Parts: sequence; C-alpha cells; structure tokens
Amino acid sequence: MRRRGQRRSPALIATAIALPVAVLVGFLVFAVLAQKKHSDGQHLLRDVAAPSASDAACGSLIAAMPQKLGEFTRDSTTGPAGYARWQSTDSGTVELRCGVERPARLTRTSSLQMVDTTQWLSVAPSESSQSGLGSYWFAVDHRPYVQMWIPDNSGTAAIQAASDAVNHTLKPASLDFG
Repeated sequence: MRRRGQRRSPALIATAIALPVAVLVGFLVFAVLAQKKHSDGQHLLRDVAAPSASDAACGSLIAAMPQKLGEFTRDSTTGPAGYARWQSTDSGTVELRCGVERPARLTRTSSLQMVDTTQWLSVAPSESSQSGLGSYWFAVDHRPYVQMWIPDNSGTAAIQAASDAVNHTLKPASLDFG
C-alpha cells in the first residue's frame, strides 16, 4: 500500500504508459502488414516466364477478355505482353498471363476441371505466404498455355469469362503430359 506523500517509481509510470502504446503500435503494424500482404498478392503473374506471350494468339486473348469479371474490373495497369489484371476493392485481384510454359504439375493423374469446354488445372500456391489467398489456374487444352490467379471466395465469373475467351481465340490442343 502506498503511503501518503510517497511517489510512484518513474519506471512504473514509464511502463504503465509504454505498454499500452506498444500494444497499440503492434496492432497498427499488424493491420498495415496484413493489408500489405493482401495487396502484395497483386502482380503475381506479371513476371512469370511467358515465352509465347508475344504470339498474336495471346494478343487476341487479352483483347477478347471482358472489362468486368463479376465484381472485378479491369484496370489500366500496363504490363508485359500477354498480361492483364482485374481488381475488386473487396476480393483482391485476378490476373491472367498468356504464353506461359506447360505447367510442371500437369501429369496423367492430374485432376482437371472442365469449365465450359476448357480444361483447367487448379494449383494451390506452394508458398505458405500465399496459401489461403487464392489459387493458380492453367488452361491446358489450348495453345499457348494460359495461367490465371484467382482469389479465394471470388466466385466463378473470372474462370468462366476466361474459358469463353480461350475457346474463341486460342487453338485447341491435346493434353501434353511432358
């Protein structure tokens, strides 16, 4: 018990002030980093190797992609040949890269998903920093190959629109298991 006239320790006062400030700063840093992590999911495909991106077929595909993919709106970000992206304030970014290499995970035992008449290979990211944020999709039965990044819980509009554009602009090809 403190006696009348006895002063509190400066260290105790400093701790009493510093601890709530440190907690508040920690929370703010966490919030900023969490938002940055979400926005760092942008441009996942911009620098992906795409040796066929300059093909006329990729240019036709990019031109055929709609301005809206459900809640995602195409943005004006310029990128390399064969690249486009769409943004949503709530769900993140959809990206498309045409002309990528054959996905290494495409094997005879791969589980492919048919969307309209296009076969897609869905691949969860291997980096733990990306897990739970979305998945990569590869159109594997047309050439050149197409890769997309689609955020989790974003619906099916992006993959359906891409399937339609792939079917109308790219040449069908048999599956290549390497």
